[in-house]
Amino acid sequence: MEIHSLSLFLFNLFIIPIIFFSCIYFIVAISTIFVKRERQKFAKPKNKPWPFVTIQIPVYNDPVAARCIEKCLEFDYPRNKFEIVVADDSTDEMTKKILDHYKKYKNVKIVRRNTRKGFKAGALNNALKYSKGDIIVIFDSDFVPGKKFLKRIVKPFFKDEKIAVVQSKMGFLNPDQNVITKFASSLLMIYYNCWIHLKNKFGTVFFCGSGGAIRKDVLLKAGGWNEESLTEDTDLSIRILESGYKQIYLPNLKASGEVPFTLSSFLRQQMRWAYGVTAAFKNYWKRIWFSSSFSLPQRIIITLITLGWIVSPFVVLTTFFGQLAWITGEPRPLRLSDVIQFFTYFALTSGFLALGLVGLYREKRLSKISFLFPASLTLGLCLSLVGSIAFFKAMLGKKHTWFRTPKFGSISIIEFFKKLFGKK
Repeated sequence: MEIHSLSLFLFNLFIIPIIFFSCIYFIVAISTIFVKRERQKFAKPKNKPWPFVTIQIPVYNDPVAARCIEKCLEFDYPRNKFEIVVADDSTDEMTKKILDHYKKYKNVKIVRRNTRKGFKAGALNNALKYSKGDIIVIFDSDFVPGKKFLKRIVKPFFKDEKIAVVQSKMGFLNPDQNVITKFASSLLMIYYNCWIHLKNKFGTVFFCGSGGAIRKDVLLKAGGWNEESLTEDTDLSIRILESGYKQIYLPNLKASGEVPFTLSSFLRQQMRWAYGVTAAFKNYWKRIWFSSSFSLPQRIIITLITLGWIVSPFVVLTTFFGQLAWITGEPRPLRLSDVIQFFTYFALTSGFLALGLVGLYREKRLSKISFLFPASLTLGLCLSLVGSIAFFKAMLGKKHTWFRTPKFGSISIIEFFKKLFGKK
């Protein structure tokens, strides 16, 4: 078989899974259109006392954590009813010095350990030893919660003993900083406005690693954070759902954070996520599909979320063989059938763009769709390439290293504290 014919055959073969996932994206997009915009009523306390809450902030060489601590200290929650535990794994002396500045507050604890074992998961497990709260609220170091955040995430939802996790929506501090942040924030807008709404409807919401609250006793019963996982939030969520507890999403409560602002940090973050969720599927697929705790819709949705990166190798292969078939084909005039074929393939594989259209519309940033289309064909291809590597590494049981995503906000924080320390 000649190269052109073989390339054309492989192109048509590998595009089939892409069309399958595209159809799923179309279904999710259409389903999202009919999902009502929930408006939670945030109840005010009556006679019952507020539960004691521990806010945990895991840090690794991120001075920007100072901004997060400052915002947490401003919560309009009874001061004697919450504490802030900073799980500091930093090796950078400036970061340590900045965090030590907050030891002067009675309800702030800076806890450190002599190892980075388990990375973020290990730091959070260590922080649990120093946490008095019945409810654990976690923020990544770059997050900026609002003044009313703590009250709104704790009540009235934790009145229900079956609710173990309450997850807020992520807002964005730097969505328009550059091309990378535009694409990274668009992907998360699609998730928080489309996928998570569907998961909320069928009771399969996952804790997203930051901006969420967890019952401490349920967390301990589940065995704590899995220090072997690179996406400890996904790993824990599956175990908590299996134990029969509910995890809910609050679309009207935001905690804003940063998205990666360099190509390398964006791709490494996505690669870690791809590896982590795929490894979670590999580790728990028997329990997902055969545990009586999950309904059929829950099994399907959890599988789609944790196995979603399987489409990445097909995107790469389809692109390669499509280009090869075009290069090796005999030159001839463009025919109507060629145009029809092109638009047919485009329509069948444009499910992601449909999902993006709905997600950005619900975020009131529909104008970004003109950017998302070319970005999906360029940055999206890079993302598929690293996602493919991560997918196969996870399925083959190969180790993947942890990578800290640099925080843009750390620059201004360092400058501020240099001036502050300089005065002393």
